[in-house]
Amino acid sequence: MNHQQVRDFFTLNQTRPKKQLGQNFLVNPEVLKIITEAGELTDTDTVIEIGAGLGCLTDVIARCAKHVIAVEVDELLYKALAAQFTIDPHVQLLNADILKLELDSLLSDDTRTVPTTFKVIANLPYSITTPILWKLLNHHKQIHSCVLMMQKEVAERIVAGPGGKDYGALTIGVTYHADATLIATLPPENFYPAPKVDSALLKLTMRENPKVAVDDEELFFKIVRMAFRTRRKMLKNTLTRGRLAPAEVLVAAFEELGIAPQRRPETLDITEFAAFTNFLSRS
Repeated sequence: MNHQQVRDFFTLNQTRPKKQLGQNFLVNPEVLKIITEAGELTDTDTVIEIGAGLGCLTDVIARCAKHVIAVEVDELLYKALAAQFTIDPHVQLLNADILKLELDSLLSDDTRTVPTTFKVIANLPYSITTPILWKLLNHHKQIHSCVLMMQKEVAERIVAGPGGKDYGALTIGVTYHADATLIATLPPENFYPAPKVDSALLKLTMRENPKVAVDDEELFFKIVRMAFRTRRKMLKNTLTRGRLAPAEVLVAAFEELGIAPQRRPETLDITEFAAFTNFLSRS
């Protein structure tokens, strides 16, 4: 579907794309091929498509995968999808908000006679990209991989290495559960309406086991979040104020692990955060 076809749809329905829902429709057919190739779709895959829109990507996925669960929150777009896919046995439509949707039932193999691999493909609304990411990562044991269109800035934060301004809690949170690969970057003209920022296509391949072994996962993420709230301050000062442990235990942790207390959080890699967590949990 090109620019003109999208415009015509909204003109016919006497409305416009909704900014509050982050509606920026992909209008470059070449990108559809890039997305499906990145997904490495097979006839044993069940794909959850978040934000199915006008069904362009849905149609391509349905030809490659065993089953598509297309989720669309906008009622007008959902009706357009229903008109197009109601008789397609490969497509299941849901008029729902992905952040409110219970994913466990969708990601269950109990009702399927043939085993399936669950994958996610989405052109994410930029304003809610991060909460959607956390929700998908919470289901890392059920989801094999995700191919996600998002704001380039967010994608760069996810794949960033230690020491840079992009590296942060999101980087570590995603890395803990998934291997992230930047597939492509896209300028605004690939979408209608054109967003004011560049976009990026990112692939997350979920890990069978976390990137690092931690004794207390909750403590690990608490330390990471606390550290990056004041990323430019020395780690020792941040954690001392956070009262995660007595001062003498924190001092012992830095000494035992060989981590200089004046280092800033953005210089620590995920293995150092894991080692620090394990020292505190065992103290």
